[in-house]
Amino acid sequence: MVDRTVRQVLGGYFAVQAIVGGGFWVVVLVSPSVRKGFEMLGAERAVTDSFVAADILVGIVGSVVAAGLILAGRPTAPPVAALVAGGITYATLYILAWVVFTGTAGAMLAIMVPPAILSCFCAHQVWVTWRRTGSVADATTGSDG
Repeated sequence: MVDRTVRQVLGGYFAVQAIVGGGFWVVVLVSPSVRKGFEMLGAERAVTDSFVAADILVGIVGSVVAAGLILAGRPTAPPVAALVAGGITYATLYILAWVVFTGTAGAMLAIMVPPAILSCFCAHQVWVTWRRTGSVADATTGSDG
């Protein structure tokens, strides 16, 4: 039996990630002083802007979908959670390489590492739960019981 609380914590993480990710981009896009701290290449705003569309699709919308699937105990929750975690990890590794090669965007890297680690951890927990029980919901009744 999968405890409802476990689903709430894992789904809740992805929901919070979507909210925080959306808030982050709003603040970065409307506040020049905040944006300056996260700019990857000061002379070319398009470098940082290029992350917005992908992050909205994978990081924000993907997290909302993952949260809903996890909370509903759907069998499609593990691959969606893995997709989100993979997308965030890919972006984080890209930014890590950028920091190593250019010495800029340290703040962007610092803000990406926690969600990359937490997304991978939560996606793994969703996957393990599904593999163990055949569902993210209660393995006996298909619901919270």
